[in-house]
Amino acid sequence: MRTMLAGVCALLVLTGCGGADAQPAAAPPVVSGTATPGPGTADGTSDCTHPAGFRVSHPADWQVNPGRVLPVCSWFAEETFTVPEASGIRTADITFAIRPVAELPMRWPDETARSRVEVDGRAALRVEQVATLGFYPAGTPITAYVLDLETDGTALVASTVGLPGTDYDRNVAVLDAMMASLVLDPTSDA
Repeated sequence: MRTMLAGVCALLVLTGCGGADAQPAAAPPVVSGTATPGPGTADGTSDCTHPAGFRVSHPADWQVNPGRVLPVCSWFAEETFTVPEASGIRTADITFAIRPVAELPMRWPDETARSRVEVDGRAALRVEQVATLGFYPAGTPITAYVLDLETDGTALVASTVGLPGTDYDRNVAVLDAMMASLVLDPTSDA
């Protein structure tokens, strides 16, 4: 598990270099999931179920991608956004991506902090990075969670990037709350 988590953490290299957010040239098939629109629950959140088998709460007034280019519940933002058809441009405040564990690199450049955390009873990593060279401008902060889904050789990578014009501190707080709310098998508590 430790070796696998190190490999999963290394996936975040792609996040800092743009590869993890890049879209394929052809749009993937639409996979169903559900997004519960606001106003949400009494605590001001709405739930979103990703087709990979997890449910996450997000601020009820935030936008969620509809699932035409990426699976529903992959991108979240306070403002309206569009998921580009074939681009590495990040247009959402927080992204969730499913990545094959076997394809993860073993090294994480520009890492400034790492902590082991628990997400719905499973070990995960929370990694902070400050980009130097690569896809994002030098000095760009990135916070990401990496969680092995333990079902089909994939991992969930959830991240926020402090790009100009974004409220990075708020987005980190929202990402932390989203990961605290994540339920890996939402059908088990129904």
